[in-house]
Amino acid sequence: MLRLATIIWACLLGAGAASAEETCIGLHHPAPQTDDQKALSELLGTLHPIAEDFPFLQEIIQSEETELCFSDQMNYALGYLDVEQNKIVISNAVPSDLKIGILLHELRHLWQFTYAMCPTNSLSMKEYARATFALEADASAVSLMIAWRMKEQGQDAAWNALSNWASHTDIAAAFEKTLLTTRDEELAVSYAFYQWYASDARKDRYYIEACSGYLDRQDAEHLLPRYGTLDPAFYENLCRLPDGRRYLCADPLNSKEK
Repeated sequence: MLRLATIIWACLLGAGAASAEETCIGLHHPAPQTDDQKALSELLGTLHPIAEDFPFLQEIIQSEETELCFSDQMNYALGYLDVEQNKIVISNAVPSDLKIGILLHELRHLWQFTYAMCPTNSLSMKEYARATFALEADASAVSLMIAWRMKEQGQDAAWNALSNWASHTDIAAAFEKTLLTTRDEELAVSYAFYQWYASDARKDRYYIEACSGYLDRQDAEHLLPRYGTLDPAFYENLCRLPDGRRYLCADPLNSKEK
């Protein structure tokens, strides 16, 4: 199944320098020249109507000097954040509407990294996987919230693409049902966060990828096994809406946090 590449690999490994198959522009100072660069600039432009509602987007774009890239060589991933190269990469083969949703998802990962929520091999492998799950659940839930706001303003492309994408259909449904029933955006994001954990296939896929990366780094860097645990404040710091409000979240797989 096609998926969004997890931020965790990028945090520690990066994805290499820009290749001939990539076209990039700066998020802060786009200078489109080629057709692909113009398309990247137009993709960024879809965020302008909601910039006032979500100033954190502008803050991230203005402060991080990150590049936005299209790539023709993505294997099975649709997009990823490469922290070492400071770029967001999106598959050029993805439909235009879904590219907006992917951009929202990866910008949330950029926010996570900016606020030092990127775990390292100082954690045990199990704890590292827990962090992976939480980062992905949060990015999925918050990007759906922003896509819904865009839908309310007449831009329904991102919402329709994410809600119809197999990997996110159940999460989008949980968000929409909760929001329409309660009119509580904070609660809807929380339900979407927990829904991420409802798919065994989703958890298994990310667990295998997170652990594989963890073990590869341990082997390549000759690291001794580590047994660190997540900071107790990890979920409190992570699970915040774009305006700073905290939404309810914890690891549903850890009985101590229920």
